Amino acid sequence: MNPRLIGLRPWLVRALIPPQHIGTYVLYTADGVPSYIGRSDTDLRRRLLRHCTNRRGAYFTYDVHHSPLNAFEVECALFHTLAPEITNRIHPDRPAHQKACCVYCRSTQRTVRSHRLAPQARQINPSTRTSEGLR
Repeated sequence: MNPRLIGLRPWLVRALIPPQHIGTYVLYTADGVPSYIGRSDTDLRRRLLRHCTNRRGAYFTYDVHHSPLNAFEVECALFHTLAPEITNRIHPDRPAHQKACCVYCRSTQRTVRSHRLAPQARQINPSTRTSEGLR
């Protein structure tokens, strides 16, 4: 499913997004390729208006969230999903005064740990092989 891209123009941002809402956004190039993801824990409208003046993208999509923690989780999901395409190189920071962890990073670590090789003591010793194969 392709998202509906909105032109990154100040008048559109002001018309669509009420002030002082928490949210996440994705900026796109003129070709419609995702280039940057971001989040605002206080005022999504003000953050996107700043991007209008910086001319960081041609289009955007956005989502409004009920809490900074929810916005952080969505931003992490976008970061891990769009990592090869976007210019963000630093992992999203958790919201102020929150002890949240990125669930996507934690699951990755858990997967890596579960697929590690067995410790040296548990590996098969070639001298224990018999003519019938392994015992």
